[in-house]
Amino acid sequence: MKRRQVLTRLAMGAVGAAQAAHAQVLGTSERTIRIVVGFPPGGSTDSIARAVAPHLEKPLRANVIVENKPGAGARLANTFVKAAKPDGNTLLLTSSSLMAVYPHVFRNLGYDPLRDYVPITSIVNMEFGFVTSTAAAPGVKTLHEYVQWSKSNGNYGGVGVGSIPHFLGAMLARAAGIQLNYVPFNGGAPHLQALNGGQIPFGVDVLAGIIPHLSSGRVRLLATSGPERSVQDVPTVAEAGFRDLTTEDYTGLFYPAGTPTEHVRQVEAAVKAALRQASVQETFRQLAFKPSGADSTQLAQRMQTDFQRWRKVIEETGFKPID
Repeated sequence: MKRRQVLTRLAMGAVGAAQAAHAQVLGTSERTIRIVVGFPPGGSTDSIARAVAPHLEKPLRANVIVENKPGAGARLANTFVKAAKPDGNTLLLTSSSLMAVYPHVFRNLGYDPLRDYVPITSIVNMEFGFVTSTAAAPGVKTLHEYVQWSKSNGNYGGVGVGSIPHFLGAMLARAAGIQLNYVPFNGGAPHLQALNGGQIPFGVDVLAGIIPHLSSGRVRLLATSGPERSVQDVPTVAEAGFRDLTTEDYTGLFYPAGTPTEHVRQVEAAVKAALRQASVQETFRQLAFKPSGADSTQLAQRMQTDFQRWRKVIEETGFKPID
């Protein structure tokens, strides 16, 4: 099953699941736990939430529903959960972009990722791909060949200004000593459409979004950003000679600051159990996500490390924070 079909299937089940949960709430005195997601139904983050949510209900003795609050580049969900009552009933599902990159991108973020939340666990890791358009750059087959080729056309695309793909491209330019011009797109779909059509020669995107396009022959994957190979015959950025570009994004669960530790431990254990379920593992495999399950302490440490790493990277690029 293709990634798009998996996303569609999960999205179509969202309404029915929400109605069933609502009916249970009306008919019982059980508590309801909300997983707040900053993107619309059908996207990758939403699909992660809906894959895991049903498996949390029994261990947490609660109805678990997914609540979509898109807006402001997913920051609306973060600010909503920041202000929520710390009673264990409101969870935030978000990514390292929102917690480690955005604080250095936006001047008035509206939340402090290191003070306003309690990290619980990371659910999946996601890596990025460096990809070329075979129409716009037909002879380019490696990252080093792209570096040479880019001297005549240094445009590259990605999703949004201030995103991880944006800065990975900037890091490549800095490491290779070349000039690359970033062309932001409003989402992965239009970015990959432009690559397929040859409107842009090179881009950086979530690997899960790139993989379905490889069979067409219109795009070529040059390298992946993870620490190990995830696509046969495609080198990692480290193998391609750019070790400092090694990057994995994560999607994790957070509580608002002040939530009692007992709730954190319960959710952490429930998520780890959910990640052992064959159906969850299969869904993530089809979406090209790697199950994580890092505990609260490990996630907190990763947040600190990522926060400092991206602050340095962004400062080195000369990027000016957005108001």
